Amino acid sequence: MNNTLKKKLEAAEMWFIRRILKVSWKDKKTNDEVLDMANTGRSLYSTIRKRQIKFTGHIYRARGIEHLAMTGKINGKKSRGRQRTTYVDSLNTWANL
Repeated sequence: MNNTLKKKLEAAEMWFIRRILKVSWKDKKTNDEVLDMANTGRSLYSTIRKRQIKFTGHIYRARGIEHLAMTGKINGKKSRGRQRTTYVDSLNTWANL
């Protein structure tokens, strides 16, 4: 997940909390005030990250077609320019490997 997607998830999470508490944007409440009202913190992104890591462990232990798709290498030349961040690369950065 890149930073743009992370920001969108955090914005969506705040929107969910505001809708649950019925806090309008016209009330001029900051996100911190809304989180204090809800007695909670931002946890959506970390929950998604934990579940993705758990799912990846499940796939790596499976030794089926899913495992081959996740770890398989494609033969041939790489395209020019910066390579796209893959799912496995993002997991390695999250796990600090």
